[in-house]
Formats: sequence, C-alpha cells, structure tokens
Amino acid sequence: MRDLAFALMLLAVFPMALARPFNAYLLWGWTGMLAPTAYFYGFMVGARVNLVMALLTLMLLALGRVQWRSYQKNTLTWIYVLFALHATLAYLFAYPGNPNNDMYHELFIKGMLFAIAMPFFVRERIHFHVMFIVIALGLGVHGLLSGLKSIVTAGGHIMLGPQGTMLADRNHLSAALALVLPLLLYLQAHTVNRIFRLGYLGAFCVLVAAILGGGSRGGFIALSVVGVWLVLTTRRKGLAIVLVAAAVIGFFAFAPESITNRMTTIQEMDDDASFMGRVYAWRVSSAIALANPVFGGGFHAVQIQPIWDSFKEASGLFGFMNLPPPTFKAKAAHSIYFEVLGDLGFVGLAIFLIILVRGLRTRWVIKKAVNRIGPEYQWARDMADMLMLAILAYMTGGAAVSLAYYEVIYMVIMLMELLRLHVVRAQLNTGRAKSFSTLRQRHLGGESVVMNRK
Repeated sequence: MRDLAFALMLLAVFPMALARPFNAYLLWGWTGMLAPTAYFYGFMVGARVNLVMALLTLMLLALGRVQWRSYQKNTLTWIYVLFALHATLAYLFAYPGNPNNDMYHELFIKGMLFAIAMPFFVRERIHFHVMFIVIALGLGVHGLLSGLKSIVTAGGHIMLGPQGTMLADRNHLSAALALVLPLLLYLQAHTVNRIFRLGYLGAFCVLVAAILGGGSRGGFIALSVVGVWLVLTTRRKGLAIVLVAAAVIGFFAFAPESITNRMTTIQEMDDDASFMGRVYAWRVSSAIALANPVFGGGFHAVQIQPIWDSFKEASGLFGFMNLPPPTFKAKAAHSIYFEVLGDLGFVGLAIFLIILVRGLRTRWVIKKAVNRIGPEYQWARDMADMLMLAILAYMTGGAAVSLAYYEVIYMVIMLMELLRLHVVRAQLNTGRAKSFSTLRQRHLGGESVVMNRK
C-alpha cells in the first residue's frame, strides 16, 4: 500500500518538477536523504527514485532551463571540486579487493554533485527556508519514526536507520540527527504559522528522544553540544533552558537502565572494550595513511580484513600507547577524521578540515555583515548561528562514527556559503542606497543654498 501511495505522490509532483527546475532539485535532495525505497516492500523496492530526480534536474540544467551564468561563484565550490577529484584519485589508487571502494565513492560523488549544483538554485531567503524544510522532511523523518517508537516503548525500541544507507547503524543515525536539531529550531522561530511552529518544536523534542533512546555515545555528545550552545548563546534562552531541562529530566526518569548506564560510563574509557576497539581502528587507519600519505588506502580500506591484517601490528600515530596487536577482526574507522585519514591520506584530511573550518568561519563573516546592514537581516544571523551549530554537532558527534561522506554536512556548509553571498549582496545594495541618499541630500541642500542666494 505504501509503495502505491508513494508512486502516486511522485506522479502528482512530477509535473511540478518539470515546470520549475528548483522543484526538481528539491525532490533530488529529499529523495536522497529520505531513501524511500528502504521503507518499501512491494513493486517500488528496486525503484531508482533518487537517480530519476537527479537526472531530471541535470537534464533541465543542460537544456538551459536554468541560466548557467546565474551560478553564484564562490570559493567553496572549488574546494568541493578539489576534494571530489582527490577522492576519485584515491579511489583509483586504492588497495585491490575492496568492495567498499566502489560503493562509498559513488555515494560521495552523488552528494558532492548535489552540493556543487546548489548555487544554481538557492539565492533568496525563501530558498534557504525551503532547503531547511527539505532536510527536516528528509533526514528528520528517520528520527521522527525512531523517536515515536522510543517514546511509546519507554526506551525499549532498538533504533535502526534505513537499511542499505550510511544511516543504517544507530550510531550513525544518532550523529546525523543532531544536525537537524538546530535547523528545526530556526524553522520554529521564523515560521509565521503557529501550527507549523508547534510542529517544528514537537519534531525537535521527538528527535531528542530518538537520539537519547538510541543509546549512542556519539549522538549523546553531539546532543550535549547543541544543548550547551543554545543555553549559552541563543537569544531565546528561556525556551532553550526549558528544552534542555526537559530532555535531561525525561532521559533519567524514563530511559531504561541499559541506556543510562551506557551514557554515564563515557568517562570510563580505559576499561571500555568498545572504546579500545576504536583506538585500534584509529591506529590502523593512521598506519594506512602513513604508508600512503597522499591518497590513503581507498574508501573504508580499514574494514577489509587482509588490509587490516597488513597494518594491525603497525603503531601508526599511536606508538606512544604501546598497544599489543589486536586479536579481533577488522573494524570501521569510528571517526570522521580517521576515516578520511585512512581512506584519502593526509592530503584528503587537510581538505576535509578546511571545508569544516571554512563553514565555521563563514558564520563570523555573516555576523559582521548583518551588523552593518541592520535588524531587518536578523534572520540571516539566526540562520548562520544554527548552521554553525549543525556543523559543530557533526564535528563532535562524528568524532566517534564513520560518517565523513554523508551528503547533508556538505549541504549545510554550502548553505552557509550561499547565505554569506546573499548577505554580502544585501550589504552592497544597502551601501549603495545610503551613498545615493547622501548624494541626493547634498544635491538638494546645494540647490536650496543657491535658491536662498537668489
């Protein structure tokens, strides 16, 4: 039944996508984040819905339905292109016999292509607002489903993401959901309709329940960063304090003991087998990078047993710990930083960090520009704050999960870059208007002086 309903919905919106390329672009992003086929059981299971929307958008671009000169030139696009080229070279020079290499390279390039195309479509305030809604309806839906199940079962639900995607693992899903929380708060604050505002606030609370109910330490840390940042910096401290207090009280009052014990033992890392397994994965990843400093070992090479066995006795960057060789099987990198380091080498890690740091730095550029323009662009400052908080949540939560190539973070950082361009244009227009007003006043003043003399 759900297969038929979704197919009918696509047929209904397809003419809208043909009529406006921006609609096709939104459907491309939404179907990519939602991964709807993971929820199907009938004739739509094998449907390449996202591929169809991507091809439709690119076809409309190729046919000139969007003017190529309308592309907003920016430095971040070139950094993305450089990162994609470097990742492709790492893919080509990767260790043989790695099935992860093809899959993750394809996923990464698809996400990069979507982010690189964004400057064609996102220019005005309404475009940014709609992109926030698309992310909430795409990625956020996974959290809504898991959060409602966690609430109904009082934390007994075992959270899993859509199978066949990067978010299938609960730790990955928890860290990704932390990205959505700041965007929901922005929508809640800048949406006119009261019912929708309550809906966004309710979705925020359900996603918090999903992250806490998932029992992921990485998700818990990312959620803590969001909470602390909101309490310390937001202009709506009352709401922030109420939300954080409700989350803490609800968690310790209703969460199962297995989850609370897991969260409260984060400090006992030395005795935690799970943490030491991560340390070994980081060590092997760094050893792969030291052996291949420019291009690394290829996508998720650390998870391939023969490659793991080749480097498990190497100290890598962890020689100071004097650890014995691991006796367990190959593990994932369990860190976005060591994931990129082992996969793409030190050069790839440097580009990755430049992207993240640029996203954070752009927030300060937007803040300064808004201060010069005036209060009518306070929405842009609020948006920049929430985008930066999403990046911070990803950087902290991602330190414990292998989620370096997830497309949403590159979408968020590109949105920050395009918001900077939008604000800079507004600043220039405001400056020109003020200059024109000043010249006009001087001109009129000069005329009045002449008239008085006459």
